[in-house]
Amino acid sequence: MTYGKKIKQHEIVVPTDPLPVWYFVFHDNNSEKYIAPHWHRGIELSYVEHGRIDDFLINKKHYSSKSGTILVVNTQEIHSIRAFESNNALALSIIFPYDYLANLYPDIAHQIIKINDPTNFSSHQKLAYFHLQGLLGQFIKLYFLEVPTKHLEQQRLIDEILCLLLTNFTEDKKGQKQISDRKAYIINRLQYITQYVNNHYQEELNLALIANKCNISKEYLARFFKKEMELTVETYINNVRAEHAYQELKSQKKNLTQIAIDNGFSSIRTMNRAFDKLYGKSASKMKKDLVK
Repeated sequence: MTYGKKIKQHEIVVPTDPLPVWYFVFHDNNSEKYIAPHWHRGIELSYVEHGRIDDFLINKKHYSSKSGTILVVNTQEIHSIRAFESNNALALSIIFPYDYLANLYPDIAHQIIKINDPTNFSSHQKLAYFHLQGLLGQFIKLYFLEVPTKHLEQQRLIDEILCLLLTNFTEDKKGQKQISDRKAYIINRLQYITQYVNNHYQEELNLALIANKCNISKEYLARFFKKEMELTVETYINNVRAEHAYQELKSQKKNLTQIAIDNGFSSIRTMNRAFDKLYGKSASKMKKDLVK
């Protein structure tokens, strides 16, 4: 199962048994080129060993990741990935469940982890960053090994990674009460909208219908969604449909017409248009490439 599918349910992150955290190693072609905007209470760390991510959007800020880049998504920050270079890629994502982290380190309730802009690091932070890269690289190598102490060694690395992050890269949040109230409103509203789309993408969906479900005007919904997600409601609907259609396309069990209709598209043409915008290649072209 791919990263996007595992994280589709907002806020609910199930740890990778028997560890207390969730993790996923991207390698070869097991990852998706697009991961829709989503969020969760857990704090996520992304590390690229090889390859690149052209656009990693975190809390309305755009980042690009290359070999050695570490990015952190703080609790309930909206984030997405676009243009993940999957050929010969090797990357790691770890999500530390918020309650697990808060139990070990209560100060996280009024702090954030700031590691996404290395240009502002002190000399001490630069050394800590280099140490983190080494630990994350070890975690990836360990993933491919089958040794009796594998889970114990993974746990040791997780503890060291957390200690380095919290000791060297935390700072106090500002205006916490005002920010948290506003964030709660935004997250709750977006959660309803995105879950509605994910539950009904196979049906007829449009701006007016969703606005009516939310008891708000079309105009307000359009402005709100574009501001917070940096894409239109229509684009989000088409992206969700394209993601599901892409999975069916890879299985090669249905023809293009069936895939289009089953995933909410009115025709192959509209599906091709959505694929082209999202993946840079039409569904028809992708299907031809798969059968080569």
